[in-house]
Amino acid sequence: GGEGGGLGGGGEGGGEGGGEAGGEGVECALSPPEQRALLGLLHGYYSTVSDGLVAAHSELRSIERSNQKALLARGELSEEAAAAHERARKAHERVLTAARAMGEPLGVPLPSLSAGGDEEEEKKESVVVSLSTSANADDGESGGGLYADAEERAFYEQLPDLRAVLPAVLFSEEGDADTSGLEEAMRRLPSCSSRREVDDLASELTMRGLRSARRPLVRALLSPPASAADAPRCYARLAAVLSGAFKHVGSEVGSLVAAEFEQLAERPEQDLPARLRNAAYVGELVRFGLVSPPSVFGMFKACAGAFSAAQLGVVVALLEACGRFLHASPASHERMDAMLGALSQLRSVHRALPPDLLAELDAAIAACRPAEEIEARAAPELPPLQRYVLHLLHEQLTAGTAEVVVRQLRKLPWRDEPEVGRWFAAAALSAAEVRFHAIPLLATVCSHLLPFQEAAVLRVVDGAVEALRLVIDRPGIDFDAAKQSRRRGCLVRLVGELYAYRLLDSRAILRILYWLVPKQAGVWGRVVPITHVPAHAEAAGAEPAARPLLRHGEPLLDGPADCGRLRMALSLLDVVGGFFSRGLARRRLDVWLVYLSRYLFCKTVSVDVRFALHDTLAALRPQLVLPDSYEQACAAVARLETVMADDQAQGEALAHELLHEAAGAGATSGEEEGEEGEEAAAEAAAEARRQ
Repeated sequence: GGEGGGLGGGGEGGGEGGGEAGGEGVECALSPPEQRALLGLLHGYYSTVSDGLVAAHSELRSIERSNQKALLARGELSEEAAAAHERARKAHERVLTAARAMGEPLGVPLPSLSAGGDEEEEKKESVVVSLSTSANADDGESGGGLYADAEERAFYEQLPDLRAVLPAVLFSEEGDADTSGLEEAMRRLPSCSSRREVDDLASELTMRGLRSARRPLVRALLSPPASAADAPRCYARLAAVLSGAFKHVGSEVGSLVAAEFEQLAERPEQDLPARLRNAAYVGELVRFGLVSPPSVFGMFKACAGAFSAAQLGVVVALLEACGRFLHASPASHERMDAMLGALSQLRSVHRALPPDLLAELDAAIAACRPAEEIEARAAPELPPLQRYVLHLLHEQLTAGTAEVVVRQLRKLPWRDEPEVGRWFAAAALSAAEVRFHAIPLLATVCSHLLPFQEAAVLRVVDGAVEALRLVIDRPGIDFDAAKQSRRRGCLVRLVGELYAYRLLDSRAILRILYWLVPKQAGVWGRVVPITHVPAHAEAAGAEPAARPLLRHGEPLLDGPADCGRLRMALSLLDVVGGFFSRGLARRRLDVWLVYLSRYLFCKTVSVDVRFALHDTLAALRPQLVLPDSYEQACAAVARLETVMADDQAQGEALAHELLHEAAGAGATSGEEEGEEGEEAAAEAAAEARRQ
């Protein structure tokens, strides 16, 4: 159509051609130079629109990648991120519609929207991830990272490329399958137990025509046998190897196994062995990339929503299978770390679950977080004077150097340096917690230093009592935790030695005994003991009290199998019991022993605690006779409380009678010596220790 043919039949030739072909033609009003100018403008504008389309597409893909990372890390998108994606999508659609409307009349194709830039970005990200993964894997060979050793890393990462080693005709859709050969090869699947056997089986299945019989193999891969421990990882590797050549094999296996997990979750108490096998298989598929991490986090969340014994077993199976992998992977580390924290909190709340399952959960969480290398950090520089105080109490203090240490401490600039008192108290308490054999020597130092530096010594006494009260009053404390047992024993011994050197009085010791075993601590059906009483309330006469259970299955703060408080009370009595043998201190201790006799019936006492109890009571009250039953102990407590409400002195005398009824012993006149007898006994014992 001449020069104007590009504008729809313009020009003389175009008009004539149009009239001849289709009847009456339309004559263009623009001259050929004007047509060329207009065509250049339209192409320039279309080029601008095309650039805008490419930019909108790149922005949309960038937002989608960012959202995908956020979804993988946190499991959900913020409202701002979702709104930004919607705006970018609508802008991309508008530009795409405009580009199509202009490109069709101009006869120009749309610009290529292939993910070239995206591929480059993903390639860069994959390089970063692979480098960090390799570093983690190398570290894992020595105890951390994605894999435990090089062999495990090879099992999950070194997958053969079937398309590179087998003829291409095996992967085409033409040809018939060797049905009998395939069935024979699939029958060998449950017996595979090594990487080589799995790879050989994958090659054999491909050569026997797997391309046309993939569905039976997918069904076979859904149910690893329960009798073989390595079956889930071998089945998962076979699915991963075949998915490299037949893409839909891995995706189908992953989706079907995840769907089976959801079906089994609908009946959690039934088919528990099947659920555990399925969870272990899901974990192995995650490590091969056939199940996405967001799907697994959804499974964790579903199990945590109804935290029962059955769900706890499934969580443990998932953690053992893929927990460490998800925690070590850079893409899922943040979300897995948050998930482990949430599981730890649930474990601390649900104490009524079976202890063996809770122990398995603790072990699984610990295995997901391998011990990281501790960076060498320079110790904080302490003032020379503080280092000297630590040196005296931690290193120099022995039985032969106690007097020398006291003299050196007296020479310190207590007045010129106000921090010396704080340094001394901190050093004394820290030394007592790590040097059990030196605790009597520390009490000796405090006793000799009292006339000269009373404030510093009182700081040590207050710190010891407060630290002991903290381990007693802290809600939910586990008294049988191994890491705290040494500290508790040292604090109890330190408080006892401070009393022996008259730095504490008998009322403080009795108050500590009532912290350990309150009056309400032997009442059945109570969450006992609730020991914390504010200082101002205690000064007004308030005592720890028990309360009813708030709900069924509420964990006891001092359960029947928890003998921590009893051990601490016996340790304290072993140190101070000899000072409570006469006078008012003896009578008041007898009252506490009546409550202790009832408390013992609420405990499942182990053999070692039983022997320690016998030795302590034999040295403290040789003729003491414990009640024969819980009813007798309760009757004795009720009788004692009735008399104590009217006359405290008579109640204290009755406590002695209740403890010695079977032996026929009563209160003697020699035991009515009052406070003078207690002070004389304590003075004599302290003087003997000083000598």
